Amino acid sequence: MQVREIMSSPAVTVTATTSIQEVARLMREHQISGVPVVDDAGALLGIITEMDLIARNAPLRQPYYLTFLSAMIPLNPSEYRQYKEQALQALATNAGELMGSDDLAAATVTSDTDVDEVMRRMLNPKLTLLPVVEDGRVVGVVTRTDIVRMIEQLELELLRRQEE
Repeated sequence: MQVREIMSSPAVTVTATTSIQEVARLMREHQISGVPVVDDAGALLGIITEMDLIARNAPLRQPYYLTFLSAMIPLNPSEYRQYKEQALQALATNAGELMGSDDLAAATVTSDTDVDEVMRRMLNPKLTLLPVVEDGRVVGVVTRTDIVRMIEQLELELLRRQEE
């Protein structure tokens, strides 16, 4: 089975200038766990998930510092980097500032991608949706809900065959 058979299309998308409030409203209104951020041509720029919105509004956890000669030196550099990332998220005012864009190639599929590959990728708890990209444009998304719907249909088909 291929992604084209189960994907949600067209995808609900936003642009980089879409406000955080509008992103949250669209996700709630459409009952979706994330949205692709696209440019005017429909090319994928990044992804915003529920976790991004929650992290933006969660309290910041400041790193521990050592004061030495009037300088504040972070005790743990990775903790300090996380704090900077959290602060940038908290200050985000639009989708472009909030979106995650780490390795978009690993977070996308095509309509020809096998559903088994999608399920394997979605074992990663951070992946709740995969944009479906064709000719450089987002044409849909495949979500965990799409996978569950497919499993339900397969289970019903199996049950029906057993009853025959």
